[in-house]
Amino acid sequence: MSLEEYVQQQLDRKYGQQITDDGTIEQMNNELAQACVDGLKNLDIHNYPQPINMEVSLLSIFSGLYGISNEQIRLQGISNIRQFNKLSANAEKNYGQAASAGERKPNPWILTKILRYHNKDYYEQIIKPLLKKNYEAKKKEKQILINQTLIPNKIDLTDDFTLLHLQEKAANGEYENEEQVVMDLTRLLVYYEGETEDIYAIKGYDAICDTQVLYHKLEGTVYKQLEKINIHFKKSTTEHANKKTEEKSDETKESKPLTAKHIFKKYASKFVKKGCKFISEDPKILTVFQGYKYKRLDTIDYECLQMYFDLIKETIAAGDERVYEYILNWIAWIIQNPGKKSRAAIVLQGRQGIGKKRFTDVIAELTSRYSCSNITNIDEFTGRFNSVVENKMFAVLNEMMNYNDSKKGVATVMKSIISDLNIRINEKNQPRRTAENVMNIIYVTNADMPVQLDTDDRRHLVCACKTVHQVSENHKEDIEYFNELSQSYTQEFYENLMTFLLERDISQFNPTLIPMTEAKKQLIN
Repeated sequence: MSLEEYVQQQLDRKYGQQITDDGTIEQMNNELAQACVDGLKNLDIHNYPQPINMEVSLLSIFSGLYGISNEQIRLQGISNIRQFNKLSANAEKNYGQAASAGERKPNPWILTKILRYHNKDYYEQIIKPLLKKNYEAKKKEKQILINQTLIPNKIDLTDDFTLLHLQEKAANGEYENEEQVVMDLTRLLVYYEGETEDIYAIKGYDAICDTQVLYHKLEGTVYKQLEKINIHFKKSTTEHANKKTEEKSDETKESKPLTAKHIFKKYASKFVKKGCKFISEDPKILTVFQGYKYKRLDTIDYECLQMYFDLIKETIAAGDERVYEYILNWIAWIIQNPGKKSRAAIVLQGRQGIGKKRFTDVIAELTSRYSCSNITNIDEFTGRFNSVVENKMFAVLNEMMNYNDSKKGVATVMKSIISDLNIRINEKNQPRRTAENVMNIIYVTNADMPVQLDTDDRRHLVCACKTVHQVSENHKEDIEYFNELSQSYTQEFYENLMTFLLERDISQFNPTLIPMTEAKKQLIN
């Protein structure tokens, strides 16, 4: 098959498709049917059926005409057979027999093929544009139907499916049609209107947290990712039969591959949201919070939690029962109220190696996906690029560099981070945007005077942590304790702790009623 013949064959399949999805022959619209009838003139019509590209047979004419659903157009076409064409003697002799046989095998699309081979100018000028118009109309109709019936998936952070999986499925030819690609893309990607341009949220794997998270990106960045995914649809039996012909033709004709970007843009309405919030009941708003990494149990095993509780009570709270209860209630309040701010922060003072970070690491792991376990620079909150605070319900400020070398400045700058419900986000190569501020904070420091607080401060619980155990040259025996503590942080531990915090009664707890401690008095003016 020549390249020209191959190209024409592909056009016939594309524009002259005659088989519907349910396997029946598609009806021809009146405009195209009338054009076909008008073009059946000055033909030499024979009796014996030969391949249409060789000659026109009476049977093929009747099969085509009887496939026309409009009776008036059909009768006009039958009348035109003898009036405008030359029939062979055998065709005249078997006219009635051919008409009966054609009526039993109706297919109007045979007429377009007859005209393509035997009235070429008419086909190119009249029929071909109508076929293309018909194809585009059907394509648009199908697209509208798909958009009306296709219900997109929701992004599920507990689902391990990522862009890598979609890329593998596309490369392996596992998709049968575009709709299947769209359904998988809706598991990964949405976009919504920003202040200056659209903002895209795409699900991805965070190796540090070992969980799925949402990344906010610009259109260009997302498009670059989608452009790398070439779609290879699963081939049907017919396509396999034509594979050799196609491969031969591909040597001289290089086609542009279909990508995930093309499909995304085509079905863009299935990905649009009207905004993004940490938690929302509105299905048209992207909800960031989708539950915790660890599940809730039916019963609590307190034994596996005891070492951690002892660390909080003896080291973090330094044996102060009021502080101990406040800390447990504060953590429980955060867990039970995702997306809300306690408007209170905890400051942990104490020597290095006594377990402060082992305490905060547990909270960060409980709130994995929505936490930052180690922030060391205030610029990450207030500087040019502060996206770290977006959609984070818990953060640990670890030996944070002082703002302008001023202890008072640290407290002043952090006041809005602790209290304000909204914050302006500046992210590199991203448009500025306003986001919810759902962050709750613990400061961890070895300094005696990390911040300076106001006399009437009601935002900070200050804990002078006690050195019960310490990893140091003088306390080598405590290394075994900390090893045992770290080894106790298993999935069973986290699930039991999550259950404990979710079930803890905090109905009488107010996070802003903070116990006064001697350590806090030292930081006030």
